[in-house]
Amino acid sequence: MIPTAPLPAETRKVILICPLDWGLGHMTRDLPLIKAFRNDGHRVIVAASARLIQWLKKEYPEVETTVFPGPEIKYGSKAFLVVKLIFQLPRLWLWYKKEKRITAGLVKKYRPQLIVSDNRYGVRHPSVLSVIITHQLMVKLPKPIKWMEYPVHLVIKKLLQKFNQCWVPDFKKENSLAGDLVHKYPYPKNVTFIGPLSRFDDPDLTINESIKTDKGNILAIISGPEPHRTHLEHKLNFLFRHFAGKVCLIRGTNFNNDFLVKKTPNIEIYNYLPTSELFQKIMAYETILCRSGYSTIMDMYVLNKNMVMVPTPGQTEQEYLAKYHDKRNHLRLILNRKNLSNPFDTLSILNPANHKPKRKSASTIPAPPEISDKHTKTYNCNSPEKNGISQPRPNFREILKNIF
Repeated sequence: MIPTAPLPAETRKVILICPLDWGLGHMTRDLPLIKAFRNDGHRVIVAASARLIQWLKKEYPEVETTVFPGPEIKYGSKAFLVVKLIFQLPRLWLWYKKEKRITAGLVKKYRPQLIVSDNRYGVRHPSVLSVIITHQLMVKLPKPIKWMEYPVHLVIKKLLQKFNQCWVPDFKKENSLAGDLVHKYPYPKNVTFIGPLSRFDDPDLTINESIKTDKGNILAIISGPEPHRTHLEHKLNFLFRHFAGKVCLIRGTNFNNDFLVKKTPNIEIYNYLPTSELFQKIMAYETILCRSGYSTIMDMYVLNKNMVMVPTPGQTEQEYLAKYHDKRNHLRLILNRKNLSNPFDTLSILNPANHKPKRKSASTIPAPPEISDKHTKTYNCNSPEKNGISQPRPNFREILKNIF
């Protein structure tokens, strides 16, 4: 919930927000915090990679930024993922140490009263209230090293408990969107559940009155690390040549270039779209094809949209989340490399007429908002009554009160 009345000058703070750059997800889910803190009159500095700053400046040009680079994680094929991760561990440890040094320099320059790190374990300072946002209280590992999940969890737990608070963007266990990633093992002692974070959880977003949902058409949103982002784009471009309906493809790249790449009667391709325009596109399409990253899941949950998930190969978290949400009503089906390799099989399973009825879920996840004619003029995700959530949306003013 974003308060409208600014705080008194004496209570305003300098807040440093530092998202991880493993795709856009960490940056997009931090946008509600950035807006809420700025609307309260706080000075917000976003320290992020140059790529994320490019996106943020397009989205929210008035926000103050500074470059804070991060490690580049390279994903290979699934067969070699374990070896790649093992070889990258020393470099990740060096980055952890480097983050602490860079953070010390930023604290000296900006003198913040609060640091909010999104999944960057080294972004904290002993003399500043430091909060970490994460949904990864444990990491899903491939089968050959699955036995290491609990030891790795203990390391993560130790790192998280070095922060003053750990904000988890999820519901408690019975309503969880993250499943084992949050709830498999005992929580760190400093955990606070703040509910899902989504850039679409914004009362300023309204549905265009002229929008009508295109049944049987597809909106594909590509995201994630290379080379898998490009591989999926190539497969979808081939697939959509055989598709009879309309297709909109968001490439998730080239933030400095023109939005529109190609437009024909049956297909539209965009490099990316600002949040307000992407919101309109999502609400206009019945089928949303996307990765199964956690930020995407939070977005689609808030917007009450069914997903066709395509987990990034070798990313065990995305593979787990896709299977976990296969038991929920808001996931329609999962695509993988096998069925993407045959475009005609894929088009057949994308056809709503060929879907098997979803089995009933044993989960008690609160129902997202119903999108009906009543909501065509104004769609406010922040209303607990409208989206059926049994707890209020995050109120960051109250959270700040509790930690200062």
